[in-house]
Amino acid sequence: METIPGVSTVVAHPAGQPADARQRLWLLTAAHGVTHMRGSILPLIYPLLMRSMGFGYAELGLMLSITRLIGGLLQGIWGTVAKYVPGKILIGLENLGVSLGTGLVGVSHNLPELTASVAIGQIAASPQHPIASSMISRWFGKGGRGQALSVHFAGGNFATVLSPLVATFLLVRVGWQNTLYLFMIPGVVVGLLILWRLPREMETVKEKGRKATVRWGGDFLSPLRDRKVRRLILTGTVTAGGKGLGILQTFLPLLLIRGMHLSTVESGMLFSIFTATSVVGPLLAGRLSDGYDRPKFLSLLLTLSFLFTAAIALLYQRSVWLVMVLVVLMGLAVYSYSPVEQAIMGDLTEHALHDQAYSLFYGLTFGASAFWPVAFGLILSHFGFQWLFLTIALTYLVGAFIYGTQDWSVDPGSAA
Repeated sequence: METIPGVSTVVAHPAGQPADARQRLWLLTAAHGVTHMRGSILPLIYPLLMRSMGFGYAELGLMLSITRLIGGLLQGIWGTVAKYVPGKILIGLENLGVSLGTGLVGVSHNLPELTASVAIGQIAASPQHPIASSMISRWFGKGGRGQALSVHFAGGNFATVLSPLVATFLLVRVGWQNTLYLFMIPGVVVGLLILWRLPREMETVKEKGRKATVRWGGDFLSPLRDRKVRRLILTGTVTAGGKGLGILQTFLPLLLIRGMHLSTVESGMLFSIFTATSVVGPLLAGRLSDGYDRPKFLSLLLTLSFLFTAAIALLYQRSVWLVMVLVVLMGLAVYSYSPVEQAIMGDLTEHALHDQAYSLFYGLTFGASAFWPVAFGLILSHFGFQWLFLTIALTYLVGAFIYGTQDWSVDPGSAA
């Protein structure tokens, strides 16, 4: 049982792995998949709404930037909220809220209503990453934490790969509104299962005779007292510039279609192969990271990400077959580093601080990831694809240097 001095007592499993931790992991992974479903099907709906509502790319881009920034920054508050609300309540309501946001898009009639509906979905989804990662880190000790977080990460990516295929079929059969309504069902089912099956282990109990209070400058920011946590979050804001889902899934298709002038079929196949690595890569990396020095292994992944991304930047006009090989290798490396970063956060912090630590990590790194596309868009507009991908590659190199050269040893008393 972990204690947060002066505030509350957190009821949690001790370090190690409960007998049914794997069942709980699969439930949280399903919940993560529901969160990703919404984000992966809406891009198929937006072109239809642009025609019917009469807005253009500029308005779409502004709406996405605003709603993503809101959802990203809100991830920073849930560590404090989790002191007073059980994690299973937050994740269960998150899935129900995501379903609501998905359905509201189906009844939107204009751009302001659409923006509000998308914002509701982003706000509802914001507890998923920090709270689920914190729960998993508590259930699995250091020897299995990397693999567990990677399963959770890969499960969300699997939904990202599968959902557009299902949505494409449904769009033709039942139309875009009914497609959205059908995609509400998994969130409702999984949300109710989370509320029913997960334990209330993260519930905070007020200390007897003492009123629990939130000290935003103290408890909320307490993980930042550790310089290694500060370094990890700062480095994460840099490596966020090369996230596979947030960055490369936006700019790689542009390279294939406009930079390499591939056909729709060719670019679609190559991009599908790249996306498939988002499931395979994390599963392999998570298992390997549990058996090696995690920061050094992360440095290796980021170094490989730099090399393969820089190679694509320099060689993309040479051969489609060469690019296909490089895209696969880049995907395996790029999609693998995020869950390893998350596992390091669990290694560095005490169980009682996991909620705040993961919330700060996700809030700040996702907030930063909302600004990277703006910079990359300017680079692409003025300097072209080669300099764009070289810049993305440099974000990996900076991360590789920091993780490979700095001291990341775990202090006594941190989570094991």
